Amino acid sequence: MAAHSAAKGKLIAVIGDEDTCVGFLLGGIGELNKSRQTNFMVVEKNTPASEIEDTFKNFVKREDIDIILINQNIAEMIHEQRVFSKQRNIDRRKRSKLDVS
Repeated sequence: MAAHSAAKGKLIAVIGDEDTCVGFLLGGIGELNKSRQTNFMVVEKNTPASEIEDTFKNFVKREDIDIILINQNIAEMIHEQRVFSKQRNIDRRKRSKLDVS
């Protein structure tokens, strides 16, 4: 069973290293939707920044995700401020992004 934000039954997504993702998955946030999309991405040393950016953009567009947790060093890799600010259809009062150190 996945951890959902209380208000609307929305998901938490994670983009992080293996330890971060495993920790959150053990905490119960893992979800596989009807389209077989997960709500997490494990980033390794050789993961291209473009793949991370694409995953981040996909999480932002998904209606079932309200919170995106991302390791700080990974956020810096993709220049997340630039990527996040380009997502114009986000209602910032309803969605959150957290950097995990």
